[in-house]
Amino acid sequence: QKPESLETAFELISRKGLKKGIDYLIAKNLLTRSPKHVSSFLRVHQSSIDPVILGEYLGEGGIDGIDKDYWNLIRFYYVRAVSFVGMNIEKALRHFLTNCGFRLPGEAQRIDRVISTFSQCYWEDNAGDIANCPFQDQDTCFLVAFAIIMLNTDLHKSQPSKSKTLKRMTRSEFIANLRHVCAADK
Repeated sequence: QKPESLETAFELISRKGLKKGIDYLIAKNLLTRSPKHVSSFLRVHQSSIDPVILGEYLGEGGIDGIDKDYWNLIRFYYVRAVSFVGMNIEKALRHFLTNCGFRLPGEAQRIDRVISTFSQCYWEDNAGDIANCPFQDQDTCFLVAFAIIMLNTDLHKSQPSKSKTLKRMTRSEFIANLRHVCAADK
């Protein structure tokens, strides 16, 4: 019955979303509601889940305090399974976004949640390693990671119509945007 239930769950995931598939597995007692168990399931089966659907799920925020904590823990356990030790932030972010089985969601709030969790885990792995993590706190890691994503988005945005010209961010504009992010740079 377990393989049939998993097949049904993956069908539900592809047709109705990851929440419905997870709820089905919980109802069938194949998974507990524990954030650690849910994130482990997502990690083990990430190759069977559409990366866009997984990204949207990981970006969920919750409604109230307990619900928000639940989603934060799912995200944390999912990301915490990855080691960023000894990586600079660019390499760690590239590894995170290309090797972790999901695509960043399109909504800014969801991106914010995912990158916030990445920043927390990156900071935990590299705080004190000045060569790879020259930042004073986790918030600075978040701002730099988000800025790198924005720069990448700017670099790869589609060509405008003939009536508009495309202005890409220059290196000096990027540096100027981040100049006073770290208190040590003031």
